Amino acid sequence: MNVKIKIHYFRNEKLPKESKVPVTCYLHSLSPEGLSNSYETLQIDLQKDESELLKEMNKTTRRQVRRGEELELGHIVIENPTDQDLLEFQNFYNDFAKDKKTHSCNFYHMKTMKLLRDTKSLLITYMKDGKNILCYRVYIIDDKVAMNLYSASTFRKIDNPEFKKMMSQANRFLTWTSILWFKKNDYELYNFGSLTNDENIRRFKVGFGGEIIPVYFGYRAGTITGFILLKIRDLKFIVSAIRKIK
Repeated sequence: MNVKIKIHYFRNEKLPKESKVPVTCYLHSLSPEGLSNSYETLQIDLQKDESELLKEMNKTTRRQVRRGEELELGHIVIENPTDQDLLEFQNFYNDFAKDKKTHSCNFYHMKTMKLLRDTKSLLITYMKDGKNILCYRVYIIDDKVAMNLYSASTFRKIDNPEFKKMMSQANRFLTWTSILWFKKNDYELYNFGSLTNDENIRRFKVGFGGEIIPVYFGYRAGTITGFILLKIRDLKFIVSAIRKIK
């Protein structure tokens, strides 16, 4: 069944029901209205002074950012990524995902990024040492919010302890320089995306300070077709959960 799904990011107010759209998907919504699913996120107020943002970091993060400054790395921002830019990121990310044993960036994810790109809602940034890219960050953006969608680095591919230390510094420095770039370009919030249960990832994000808040996600039907589709989707989840219990 080919059903149109409209996606809204960063909703912060009540939106009218769209009767001509079968299904509307809300992701990373700041408003809980009509949505029952939630998770934690970390956001930084970019209207604060740079000195205040630095002060809110923990000591480890602040020290590693300073060390990153000394590495004289190149910070690249791609505001209008081409298909080739996306392909290069996909290849880099999938090498990272293979080493980390996590999900790869597949055809569906690439299609999503291209749709975001085509609506001026995607930005890529990376840190490089000479010709070598060390780490990436990909963001979903609107006029006020920048949210981390993907991050990847070569950290796991090298066994050298000194190189691992340098990569840790480069990764934090990339995050910090991206925060400053968004601040300079009049964004109001920098969002780290989901605060996962992975202790290392959570520690990395929380080290930058900011505020932990709940955000919400879910679907709303605008037509009978959309209502039926969501009921079928809910039923599939229930059946899947029962099978796992057995």
